[in-house]
Amino acid sequence: MAFPFKRILAPVDFDQSSLKGLEVAAKLAQQNSATVFVLHIVPVDFDVSGIPHYADLIKRQENIEREKLTEIAKQHLGEVKWEILDEMGPPADVIVEFAIRLPADLIVMVTHGRRGLARLVEGSIAEKVLRHAPCPVLAVRQEQ
Repeated sequence: MAFPFKRILAPVDFDQSSLKGLEVAAKLAQQNSATVFVLHIVPVDFDVSGIPHYADLIKRQENIEREKLTEIAKQHLGEVKWEILDEMGPPADVIVEFAIRLPADLIVMVTHGRRGLARLVEGSIAEKVLRHAPCPVLAVRQEQ
């Protein structure tokens, strides 16, 4: 981990709250002359490599999402250096994996604030990332 932060990982899932996290990442990147790595994850909890039709469908979806991500990055990151990353897998695991691989100096992500049964069933991705991340995590609270 290095300060100032030079590699900022920002997971995005296309909802408005994750875009707030991207805007926070952009401000930090401007202040530190950093690069924002915009990460989108196709949440898959099983190996699809043995199911060709399903794998092809996911690949086509990834291409469409990459185009959306490029537009979002242009709109929300302005003059900040950025790069698009995408991957399939369990979201928390993929975020930690990319943080290690880059290596990231900071992860900026939105916490959805699930409570009760929703949290019990779905778990907290932000909490899992916080527990296993190799670098600091800035958890931006979702607007209510």
